[in-house]
Amino acid sequence: MARPQRTRSVTGPAALRTLLAALLMGASGLAAAQWAWKDDNGRVVYSDRPPPSSVKSDRIVRQPANAQVVVPQRTADAAVPAADAKPAADAKPAAAPAGPKSTAELEMEFRQRQQERAEAEKKAREEETRAAAKAVDCERAKGYLRALEDGVRIERTDASGNREYLDDAQRAAEVERTRKAMQSTCG
Repeated sequence: MARPQRTRSVTGPAALRTLLAALLMGASGLAAAQWAWKDDNGRVVYSDRPPPSSVKSDRIVRQPANAQVVVPQRTADAAVPAADAKPAADAKPAAAPAGPKSTAELEMEFRQRQQERAEAEKKAREEETRAAAKAVDCERAKGYLRALEDGVRIERTDASGNREYLDDAQRAAEVERTRKAMQSTCG
C-alpha cells in the first residue's frame, strides 16, 4: 500500500519574508530604470540611459527629474533634403546624449582636478620663493646704496687679485648702477 504524499504549505513569517524579498528585488530593477519610452511597436522600454535619438520626445513616457530632452528644431538650413546634404569636412560628430557619468569618468575628472590643484600649488610656491629672493636682493641693494651714499670706503678686488678703493667717479657710476638695479628689483 502506497503512502499518500504529504504536501507542506509554506505559511507564517518565513513565507512572508520570502514574498517580501521577491517583491523588493523585482521593484529594484524598475527603480534603476529612470527612462521609459515607447518603441516603434508600441511597447514600453525601460532603461537607465536616455533613449536613442531616433525616439521622438512625445514617445518618452518617463525621464529623470534632472534630465532635459533636447528637441532639435528645424531651421531653413535643415530643410535641405538628405540626399543633397554634404557633410562639412571639419564637422565633428554629434555628441552622445549626456547621461550619468560612469565611475571611470568621475575618477578621471577627480584625478585631473587633483593634478591641476597640485600644479597650481607648485606654481604658487615657486612664485613665493621668487618673491622672497627678490625681497632679499632689494634689501641687499638698499644697504649697498646707503654705504655708497654715506661715503664709506668701498674696496674691490681687481682681476689680478689686488685690492683697490673706489674713487669719486667710480662711486658715482656704482650709485647709478645700484639705483637702476633697485628699480627692477624693488619696484
